[in-house]
Amino acid sequence: MFQHSAPSPTWLQHDMERVDAIIRAHMNNDVALIRQVVEFILHGAERRRPALVLATARALGHGGERPHALAAAVELIHISLALHDDVTEASGGAADGAHEAALFGNAGNILLGDLLYTSAFRMIVDLDDMEVMRVLSDATNVIAEGEVAYREVLAAPASRTPEAWLDIARRRRAKLFEAGVECMAILHGTDAATRSALARFGLHVGSAHALRGEAEDAARFGIADAPARAQAEIEAAQAVVDGLALADAAALVAVVEG
Repeated sequence: MFQHSAPSPTWLQHDMERVDAIIRAHMNNDVALIRQVVEFILHGAERRRPALVLATARALGHGGERPHALAAAVELIHISLALHDDVTEASGGAADGAHEAALFGNAGNILLGDLLYTSAFRMIVDLDDMEVMRVLSDATNVIAEGEVAYREVLAAPASRTPEAWLDIARRRRAKLFEAGVECMAILHGTDAATRSALARFGLHVGSAHALRGEAEDAARFGIADAPARAQAEIEAAQAVVDGLALADAAALVAVVEG
């Protein structure tokens, strides 16, 4: 059973240091605001998505630098979308209607989000795999559609149902987990069944992450048992891992535990 309190294993700490070095190299700039967002990424953001990419690489026995570059790109996409989402919430689009200032100011968030997004796809181009490009491009579209759907539901209280929240959360929050894991499977050259199973694993982990992190929002849609639903998603992720022949399945367990 996956738990959630263990420290990150040494191998993951080392791999994340390599991801940090890639982000620093790609975002090396004299502009103060860009330096600030880099420090935010490296020290202020939660790192679940890149960690899951790295764990998938280890589970598959895939070495080299490509997993670190993919993990860095996935993290930049996540932060870029989060910065844009922050602007929406600062404009009164939060679930509770609250207005809080965007982290770097509205203009700063938008410009930095755009910069991170284009930097991420520059990294992805360097991976030289069009299928990876397609999966991540499709994922960002799905996430954006999920954000639009979320705002529409917030404006129509009668449509706030548990089913609506879960569907939107899979798009807004879990999709990038799924895409990151799937892209690592693509880079490794796994067969179609393994690729599909690993993508499903990522979706379960991402869904659990959303349910745990946004339980209060889920409750507004009638979901009173978010922790139990999150645990069910983790158990489903565990079942996927148990059904695969992996070089190091414990790596995936370690990341979900962390």
